[in-house]
Amino acid sequence: MIAGQTEKRKKTPDPLRIENLKRAIDNKEYLSGAIYHIAQVLSNEIMGIKEGGTYDERKWEGR
Repeated sequence: MIAGQTEKRKKTPDPLRIENLKRAIDNKEYLSGAIYHIAQVLSNEIMGIKEGGTYDERKWEGR
């Protein structure tokens, strides 16, 4: 289990979603946007910024 992950969130990976992500990483625009998003979320966490920038999906309720 990933650190901070609760038993409630642990579920079987969706094969269709995994296939879509495998195809998406070949798209330069998608990959660039994903890297930017990760960098923005990490920067916000390091700086202690709770609002602004890019929203972190890990904080969505019910996912």
